[in-house]
Amino acid sequence: MTDVVAFLPGNGHVDARLSFAREKAQRLDVGFELRSVDYGAADSFEALLDSVLEQTSGADLAYATGIGGLVYLALRARGALTDQRAILQGPVLWGLETRTFPKLMRLPLMPRALTLAIARGPIQRRFMRKHFTRPLTPEFQRVFFDGYRDARAFERWFAWLTPRLLRDLEQQLRGRPELLDGLTAWWGGEDHVVGIEELRRTEAALGQPISVREFPSWGHYPMIDEPADWTAEVARALAAPH
Repeated sequence: MTDVVAFLPGNGHVDARLSFAREKAQRLDVGFELRSVDYGAADSFEALLDSVLEQTSGADLAYATGIGGLVYLALRARGALTDQRAILQGPVLWGLETRTFPKLMRLPLMPRALTLAIARGPIQRRFMRKHFTRPLTPEFQRVFFDGYRDARAFERWFAWLTPRLLRDLEQQLRGRPELLDGLTAWWGGEDHVVGIEELRRTEAALGQPISVREFPSWGHYPMIDEPADWTAEVARALAAPH
């Protein structure tokens, strides 16, 4: 039977971002199917969580990256998915409160302004040089940034994911280590989007450590930069004793 990995994406995700990883998984016959969770057009955060829970339940492993890590923790705070193994890779967690980008995105019209700004070629090329560890084609660059334009949940993230949500999650998760069972953080040593201090801030807020693996050569997008290595590591995580 083929294992299922539910992939909870970050901002601006489009399914094409997983094309390299899917190709390698098929070629290497690693034995798992990669399913991207669709955040859709939910009209509230609770409705979003309901949809994500439905898509993630039953998966052998949840893999959440970027802001998807906070979405997954919100499900655990509900008491859901506690028997599921999960990897949070380069997640945006308690740094949400101090990071400049989320603060800017809560200002009126800023999500729309950002969408227009990142449609510009010079900004895209600078981002690609800074945040990817290998060159990518202009076609992939176009597809990657189209995700911000087309992601239906993008403008809602910053109204829903706020310091108030963090306070709620602290109350629900603090002192309840069983809600974090089977959860591991993965971090790339070359991740210039989200640093490891994000994890330390989160551990302090929740009053408990979170198991972490660091990959020195990985950036924020290992499923794109190093798809063979990434799929092999995900396969090892699935094969590890639970």
